[in-house]
Amino acid sequence: MPIKNIYLLLAILGLLLPYSLFLPWLLEYGFDFGLFFGELFINDIAGTGGLDVLAVSIAIVTFIIIESKGLGIKYFWIAIVATLIGVGFGLPLFLYMREIILEKINR
Repeated sequence: MPIKNIYLLLAILGLLLPYSLFLPWLLEYGFDFGLFFGELFINDIAGTGGLDVLAVSIAIVTFIIIESKGLGIKYFWIAIVATLIGVGFGLPLFLYMREIILEKINR
């Protein structure tokens, strides 16, 4: 299986797995951001995970911007939006997009 297809599969899993838990919560409570952040930081352990995901998101968006400029990836903003949806979705989606460009360069 080509590496780009593995990245695409990982992006799909990175979207579906977390949202299999988040979507039922969202349907029950709606867009209650106060409740969301209250539960996200309900204790120090949960807060550590939340802040870690925030730090990783910033690193991924930085990587996407820098790498996109270097490779001339036009629609990099799609990967940034995907990262805002979930880091497990955004990073592999960008890596998929990057592989497509690298394939064109290496032809």
